[in-house]
Amino acid sequence: MKKGLCMLLALTMLLSLAACGAKPTEPEEKEWTREGYFSNEQGNMLSVIRMDDVVDPGWYVGCMLGEDPMEDSWGGMLPQEGDSLHGALPSSGSKAELTVTVSEEGEDGLQLQVEGGETYHFTRMELPEATITITINTQGGGNIAYAEGEATPEIDPEYPFQSAWINLAEPAVHTLLAWPNPGQKFVKWTKNGEDVSTEPQITLLLDESADFIAVFEADGDWQNPVMNFVGEYQSGRAHAKVECIGDTDALITIEWGSSAWELARWTIFGTLDTETLTLSYSGCPKYIVVYDDSGEIKSEEPEYEDGTGTITFREDGSFVWHEDQSAYGEDMVFEWVPVMTGDAVGLANPWREATPDEAKALCIKSFDAPEGAENVVWTVLDAAADPSGVPGALVQLGFDWNGNHFTAREQITGEEEMEQSGLYYTWTFERDEPLKNWADGNLTAHMSRHVGENECVDLCTWYDAEAGVSYSLSVAAEDLDGFDLLAVAEAMYR
Repeated sequence: MKKGLCMLLALTMLLSLAACGAKPTEPEEKEWTREGYFSNEQGNMLSVIRMDDVVDPGWYVGCMLGEDPMEDSWGGMLPQEGDSLHGALPSSGSKAELTVTVSEEGEDGLQLQVEGGETYHFTRMELPEATITITINTQGGGNIAYAEGEATPEIDPEYPFQSAWINLAEPAVHTLLAWPNPGQKFVKWTKNGEDVSTEPQITLLLDESADFIAVFEADGDWQNPVMNFVGEYQSGRAHAKVECIGDTDALITIEWGSSAWELARWTIFGTLDTETLTLSYSGCPKYIVVYDDSGEIKSEEPEYEDGTGTITFREDGSFVWHEDQSAYGEDMVFEWVPVMTGDAVGLANPWREATPDEAKALCIKSFDAPEGAENVVWTVLDAAADPSGVPGALVQLGFDWNGNHFTAREQITGEEEMEQSGLYYTWTFERDEPLKNWADGNLTAHMSRHVGENECVDLCTWYDAEAGVSYSLSVAAEDLDGFDLLAVAEAMYR
C-alpha cells in the first residue's frame, strides 16, 4: 500500500511539472467539491488538486489510464465549466492529448469521460495520513532514483528524475541513488543543508520529514569523446569537418564539390558509441548549393532531409562514411588533414614529408617559397589523388616569412578549379585581383579575409586553366590590417 501511495504521489508531482505551460480560462463562480485521489477496479488513477501557487490558479487533473506510468498518463490544468471540469490534457509521454470532462458522481466519486473514447468511474482512495514528508532534489546536472528497503533503485535512462516526493505514515528504510549527466560528477548528499554522504547510493531510515539534495558539479577531467576526432578530413573532392556539440554529441559537415560553382552539403548530428567508435544518424539533410560568378550563394535547395547512415572512426586517423542514400553504393574513406590553426587532435598524420624536387614533380607548374623564407617544409597528401591522376596528390608548402607563417597548396585538378585550402570560414571581405608573374598576368586571384574576435585569416586562391592546377595560399595572425597576401603569392613564382 505504501509503495502504491508513493508511486501515486510521485506521479502527481511529475504530471504537475508537465502541466506548467498550460493556461486555463477563468473558471466560473461555482464551487467544486471533489478534491483528492481516486481509483477504479482496473487500477486506473485520477487526481484532482487545487493549484493556487501558479500564475493562473485552478484545478489540476492528472490521470493514469493504463499500466505505463509515463505513456499512459496525462495531466494539466482544466477550467471549470458549469458543474464539470473540461479541457485538453497533454500526455506525459508520446501519445496524443486527451479532451476530457470530469464530473462528480455519487456521494464521493468522479466520472472521467474521454471525448471520442471511454468513460471511467472512480471512487475516492483512502489514504493514510502522511506524518513524514521527504523531498529529493538535485543541484547541478544529475538524476536521482529511490527504492523501498535496501534494494538498489532502478535507473530509467530514458526518463530520469531530478526530483521526487515520498510521503510516509510511519518510519521506513529507503535507498537513494544519484548519478551524474555526462560532463558532471556527483559530489555529495545533503539533508536539510547538512552533508550526509559522498557516496552516490545511501540507505537510511526515514523517520522524520527532511529535504535531501544530490549535489553535482562540472567534471574538470571530462572530455567529449568526439574530441579525439575533431578536425578536418578529405576524400578526393569531398571535405568533412568534425566538431563537438555539448558533452557527448558530434556535428559532422560533409561537402562534395561537383564543380567550382556547385557542391552538395550534408549536416550530420549524433552521439558517438565509444565502444564501436560509430555514430549512427538519421534525419540528415542534403542540400545542393549553387554559387554565382561572384562567389555568392545563388541557390540552396534540399535534395532530401531524412538521410540515414553511419560514420565509423578508425585508429589510423580516418573515418568511413556509409550513406544509405548513396547513388554510388560505395562507402567513402576520409583522411585526417592538418589545419592551419587550432590545437592538434592527436590522430595519425596522413601527410608525408617530401623533398622540394619530389613535391614539385607532382605538379605541372609548381610554386616555390619566396626568397628569404625560413622553416620551409614540403608535405604531400597522396590520399587526395584519384587513380586516374585527376585530381592529383595534394602538395603543401609551409614557410615563415617576415614574421608570419604561411601555408600554400597546389593540386592538379584538370578542367575544373577545386577548393583545397581546407579553410571554411565565413569570409568578411572578398575581392578578385589580377595575379602578376603568373601566366603573364592573365590569371585572376580570389582574395578572402576573415576577421574574428582574436584572429584574422587571409586566403588567396587561383586556377591555371592551361596547366589544370588549383592553388591556394593562406596566413593567420592576430591583426592583418594593411597586409598584402597577393604580393606574397606573386613572389612564389619565379
